[in-house]
Amino acid sequence: MRFKKYIPFLFYLLLLLGCLAIVMTVGRLAGTQEGDPEASSDSSLSGEDGFPEPGGQPEPERQPEPEAPLPEGEGTETPGRPRQPDRDSWHLDEWPDETETVPDQEPYRPPAVMLASDLHYISRATHDGGTAFQEMVAQDDGKISEFSDELIDTLVEEAVISKPSALVLTGDITLNGERENHQRLAEKLRRAFREGVPVLVVPGNHDIKNRNAASYFGEEREEAQYLESAQDFYDIYHEFGYDQAISRDESSLSYLYALDKTHWILMLDTCRYEDYNHVSGRVKPETMEWLEGWLIQAREEGITVLPAGHHNLLSESRLYTTECTMENHRDVIGLFETYGLPLYVSGHLHAQRIKKHKPEPGTAEDAYGIQEIVLPPYSIPPCQYGWLEWQADGGMQFRTRQADVEGHARRMGSGDGRLLRFKEYGAEYMKGIVGNQARKTLKAIPEDLKEEMAGLYGELYYAYCAGNGMSQDRIQATRAYRLWERIAPDSRYVKDMGQMIEDVRQDLHDWRK
Repeated sequence: MRFKKYIPFLFYLLLLLGCLAIVMTVGRLAGTQEGDPEASSDSSLSGEDGFPEPGGQPEPERQPEPEAPLPEGEGTETPGRPRQPDRDSWHLDEWPDETETVPDQEPYRPPAVMLASDLHYISRATHDGGTAFQEMVAQDDGKISEFSDELIDTLVEEAVISKPSALVLTGDITLNGERENHQRLAEKLRRAFREGVPVLVVPGNHDIKNRNAASYFGEEREEAQYLESAQDFYDIYHEFGYDQAISRDESSLSYLYALDKTHWILMLDTCRYEDYNHVSGRVKPETMEWLEGWLIQAREEGITVLPAGHHNLLSESRLYTTECTMENHRDVIGLFETYGLPLYVSGHLHAQRIKKHKPEPGTAEDAYGIQEIVLPPYSIPPCQYGWLEWQADGGMQFRTRQADVEGHARRMGSGDGRLLRFKEYGAEYMKGIVGNQARKTLKAIPEDLKEEMAGLYGELYYAYCAGNGMSQDRIQATRAYRLWERIAPDSRYVKDMGQMIEDVRQDLHDWRK
């Protein structure tokens, strides 16, 4: 009977537990309707105790979908340009239409090169402008060596401004191969390199093992250290073409450089310096084999090749007939023409020339033959260099440019009047040097006649080196020419003038293919 008194208490306890069960059930139903992830997963295939309902199967564990591989080169984000998300994560109306026009890229421009030869650089570290230096330049061929630093600085500045595909230097880059001059020239060329203009060099006959290397201070000419070998040259200039070459010839300082995918420049070492610096040049047999291999590849791949070197390919001068043309030039011509090369560029002659190879007299003017452009001597006024560019149609165009030394002097704040009127001063200087050499051969005639005759010779030599056309009739009609014929008919200067006139009947500053 005692149990009866606990009945009310048990009744209320059961009622309370029932209420709690109702509240919990309502809460679980509400969670499912609101999309609670845990409630959804618990009620889909499982009972309240977490086991499957009869007839249900456990849901397999869901693995993350593998990411599609990125296109090549898109593995990392580029600074300032976030990587695009995968296409599947974009909404359809957000993905760019593949038919939309992509903005045009900058059209392809064929390469253009700036070419200079015979810089004959002499640093002020190797002379003081004194007596010994003045005696040296008086016996030279008109190089304006006093302003050699300004000339090189102007060349580099114009390369930086013009931005050619390359600045090409075809030898005799120093006066006589002095190590000091080589080192200081390389430092000047580095400015162009740092500004994004590739510089390509090969040696000339003055540059390696030249025992005429000297310095000039006061009244003394003193022997100077020179480069002993090809390795010495490479050690100083390796960053100017050699390090970037497609291929280097193991037997010389020749190399192949790509201007772009379809234009190569073949920098040929034509010099002989194993025992001493020979004036004449040649292409070694081993080098011929090396370059033919690359010419074969170029022909197969449709690549245009421009060879450039120091010595001449053709006989270009009636005045200078020895040690200018390569000793094996016929073999080199035959190789170049076998592969249809249009042009060879050289220097060495100290005269601007343009000439086409004709295998024999009477060859038609429009018949194929390799052409040669001999660059003017940059160290001799009017201090010209060449600009060669390829055309979109596959043609080529060349023209000479005169260094703007005056403009460079103004920009540098120079107060030297000779630099500020360099075109006029340079011409006067060059004509005066070579004219005075001719004047000294004239004896026992009045000074005014000597001056007149020397003046004519200087004028003709200036035009000859610059590639300026001359009129034979006009020159031979002058009083100065008649004086030469009457006073010194057997002089070599009379003969020289006749040959210069024959060589340059018209301007030789422009060429097209």
